[in-house]
Amino acid sequence: MGAAIPAMHYTGMAAVTLTPMKTNVDWAHSVGITSLGTFGIGAVALMVLILAILTSFIDRRFSAQALELHLSEQRFRQLVESAQVILWRSGLDLADFSYVNQQAEDLLGYPLATWTGTRSFWADHLHPDDRRLVEERCSAAAENRGPQQFEHRIIASNGRDVWFRTSILLVAGDGRNELVGVMTDITDRKRAQEEAEISSRANAEFLAEIERLNGRLTLENSRMSAELEITQRLQQMILPRDEELRGIANLDISGSMESAAEVGGDYYDVVVNHENVVFGIGDVTGHGLESGVIAIMVQTAVRTLLAGGQYDSWKFFDVLNRVVFDNVRRMNCDRNLSLCLLHYKDGVVTISGQHEEVLIVRDNGELERHDTLDLGFPLGLEEKISGFISKARVSLRSGDVMVVYTDGITEAINRGGAAYGVERLCEAVTTNHRQLANGIRNAVLNNLREYIGGSLCSTTSACWSLSMRNEYENRLPSSDGQSFTIFDTRTGHRRRR
Repeated sequence: MGAAIPAMHYTGMAAVTLTPMKTNVDWAHSVGITSLGTFGIGAVALMVLILAILTSFIDRRFSAQALELHLSEQRFRQLVESAQVILWRSGLDLADFSYVNQQAEDLLGYPLATWTGTRSFWADHLHPDDRRLVEERCSAAAENRGPQQFEHRIIASNGRDVWFRTSILLVAGDGRNELVGVMTDITDRKRAQEEAEISSRANAEFLAEIERLNGRLTLENSRMSAELEITQRLQQMILPRDEELRGIANLDISGSMESAAEVGGDYYDVVVNHENVVFGIGDVTGHGLESGVIAIMVQTAVRTLLAGGQYDSWKFFDVLNRVVFDNVRRMNCDRNLSLCLLHYKDGVVTISGQHEEVLIVRDNGELERHDTLDLGFPLGLEEKISGFISKARVSLRSGDVMVVYTDGITEAINRGGAAYGVERLCEAVTTNHRQLANGIRNAVLNNLREYIGGSLCSTTSACWSLSMRNEYENRLPSSDGQSFTIFDTRTGHRRRR
């Protein structure tokens, strides 16, 4: 525009035609312009032009800042509205809320208009047990005693209690002071904390019972070490009794346990719930009281889950692993265990969890070996293992035999240093599969004793076994009975992972 003005001016001047006057010109009132005057006029014009340009730049800068401020305000408002916390602003008496974000309605169910339009709305919906604490902290904030942080409950629109961690700060507003609050939902953390406290109390009671048994057993028999005696007694206490096993319909079950001179962490159990029969077998790494305590802990947790009707493999092992993982960390030890569950119902056994092979000898003498390596993961190593859990189903007919075991049998060493091995176990079971469960168990254990050259407990082996087998078809009231045999032994060798 500055260039256009002189261009138009000189264009007009160029178009002017000047004609000399015939009369003499009177120069009396003319003004003469010197070179200095010309320079002054040009300088003033240039200054005006520069000021106009500077004013334009400044105006554009202010416009850009105003736009940026507007966009920043929009982003801040979006951030506040999308935050996963409740933000509010109110007077010093907390009676009138001037602002609350959308999260308040999402978490508690009350419309935003109710928050800002109802006097004393927030205070009236505080939990009665927390109202006094909240009033004291809000008064402290209103008196400018610094930011206040506290935990409390608010009653939601559906009647449930929602836990919040609230921070309140006094800020200066337009002509008046206000309280600004930030409320974070901590309901899940509070529930987890309560569950952890309940679990901690239960574990404390359990450990107290072990200590009581420790003192009692030491007084009863001072010749044996307290660690061995406590664990042996507890292991015997949690084993299924013969009368319980005989009471399971259509199943011939026999079990025994032989402890060696060192405390181990082997576990097995039989749980019956209506038509469901669940066989559990596990092996804790290492020796000593810690391994024994973990085995007892696992037995209690398994029975608790099954008593609650939890037969889903993924949920079962996820909960059980978290119990073992937390308690192993609390005990400050590096123990873990393999565990396999065999759920029998309506002629089908569902196998889940990682352990040794599951052996099946059919009624015609045919042997099947089912690997469990891909069905689970050792418990207590990782906090979450649900992604590793799988299951396999095996159908059983009358006269079939099922065998599970720990590595105490297969890794039992003879005088030459050679292990008993799973092949010898398969041969012993296959040879005697026509016998009842008790006969199969005794045959395998006798074969093992002969191989290692003496009593199991007189060697480095600590072995225990459980056998289960149905009556043969001609001894059953119906023809759909199944046969099971379970063996479990323990040696002083560490289980291969």
